[in-house]
Amino acid sequence: MKAHERLLLKLESSEEFIEELKRILLELNVPLKEFSEISGIPYSTLYKIMQGKDFRISTLRRIVETIKKFEQEETCEDVIAIIAARPALDRIRSKKVEIKGKEYILKEYPAHTLEDCIIAAIQAEREGVKAIVCAPIVSASIEKVVRIPVAVIIPEKDAFMNALEVVVDKI
Repeated sequence: MKAHERLLLKLESSEEFIEELKRILLELNVPLKEFSEISGIPYSTLYKIMQGKDFRISTLRRIVETIKKFEQEETCEDVIAIIAARPALDRIRSKKVEIKGKEYILKEYPAHTLEDCIIAAIQAEREGVKAIVCAPIVSASIEKVVRIPVAVIIPEKDAFMNALEVVVDKI
């Protein structure tokens, strides 16, 4: 089910609508301020909606139309899933990346356990991503449950040295 459809199904309850809108913004990796700029809805209006205040139907239409635009963007281009812990995902600066002359959308899937990673991989495959990038420790398990390419993130030498320095400082 598409994100805008899920949002419309939650209109019965103000709390459910707000939670679903927050979830969709997280999935799209779009901060409220950026969503405000893209949709043309004042930030203060969106903030009030997030606080549970009532809003106009015209505002709802613009929210749904903006979410639809994001969904169309994602279906027009190839999407690559990034499965990692939230702190690692927060370091990704751009939602789009160009590789070998072709543009790809990076879709983040936060996971903290092996089970979360497997569930995220299955969900990503169902959503139509073209490939998955994940940590080496979970790649073997993910490759067993999906039929799309899986690549691993290998930390650079500097990352290990930085981690060692942090640990030594704590000793």
